[in-house]
Amino acid sequence: MSKIKKETRVKVWEKFNKHCAYCGCVLEYNKMQIDHITPKFRGTTQSELDYYGRIKGKDSLDNYNPSCAPCNSSKSTFDLDDWRFEIQQKKSRIIRDSSTFRLLKRFGLVSISTDSVKFYFEKEDHNG
Repeated sequence: MSKIKKETRVKVWEKFNKHCAYCGCVLEYNKMQIDHITPKFRGTTQSELDYYGRIKGKDSLDNYNPSCAPCNSSKSTFDLDDWRFEIQQKKSRIIRDSSTFRLLKRFGLVSISTDSVKFYFEKEDHNG
């Protein structure tokens, strides 16, 4: 893993006013993770990337987003469109697979949004 300079980490942290670029939660500097918007695919050969039609992301400020640990872990090596689709699929799976979720829904304690996934950085006012 590459070592990112402190000055770069601070710029990434401030990129969306100290919020996760994806879910919008407030980030503490020391808990912030840096996500590669276009994944690096560490340990993947160029021929494998070519086979799957993927490109390897760079270590650069324009390819970094501030992220909370759950978002960074969930995004993994997805590009943004594929991750957006995966999140939508998680919604379908929890409805199908979780009896606890269905029970909470019956009691009105949780609800299902029909909205599409919109990341924090895509919203108009992300300066909190």
